[in-house]
Amino acid sequence: MDRRAFTNALVALMGAVAATPRHAGAQRSAVRVKHEAPVVERTEFDPRRPPRGMPELTPPESGVCKTTFELAASVTYSAERLSQTTARVYVDELDIVTRLRFDIFTVKNGPPKLRAHEEGHRAIGEHFYESAAQIAGEIGRRLIGAMFDGVGADQDAAQRDGFSKVVAEIERAYMARVRIPSASANERFDEITNHGLNPIDETEAVRLAIAGSTSPLGIGGIP
Repeated sequence: MDRRAFTNALVALMGAVAATPRHAGAQRSAVRVKHEAPVVERTEFDPRRPPRGMPELTPPESGVCKTTFELAASVTYSAERLSQTTARVYVDELDIVTRLRFDIFTVKNGPPKLRAHEEGHRAIGEHFYESAAQIAGEIGRRLIGAMFDGVGADQDAAQRDGFSKVVAEIERAYMARVRIPSASANERFDEITNHGLNPIDETEAVRLAIAGSTSPLGIGGIP
């Protein structure tokens, strides 16, 4: 009865990444992570006039939970000129922001079990997001001192290319440990519940879907 949509968004300051030259004398952690609270938007819709931006449903689907994991990264760097068009970027500091957004759509006057099913998808996403700050911090610390070579039309472009590779690596590693496991668990959730048609309690189905996870359940509560 439902359809899920998963997206990941890399949100980097100043388009690709915000970069500032190394500054001396500051005594602070090289990696700083801000873990924002999940944002949940719930919409009940008339199937004859679905709202703009809602993922397309295939009958007999009557609900969808769109889950979006986002990551913003700002890099403090040192840069070495290799040639007129190439540069080597060394990662000195990182500021990382993790975000999670749910857009839940359910048909008006739909059964409570439909809403509970979509909230189950939300609970799974929140479970994997609980450790997002720790994971982002671990990834960031591994990158401190790492070097990335960039190429461009001039030095500025070459450095921007290097910065983009730093951010791409952060995103790749982060999504592999947060978004991908969440998507896998949500697929298991749909298998267990037959997309909300089976009589199993949603809270129990959530627990079964993420049973292979090593982190605490923290399933987030299902109304």
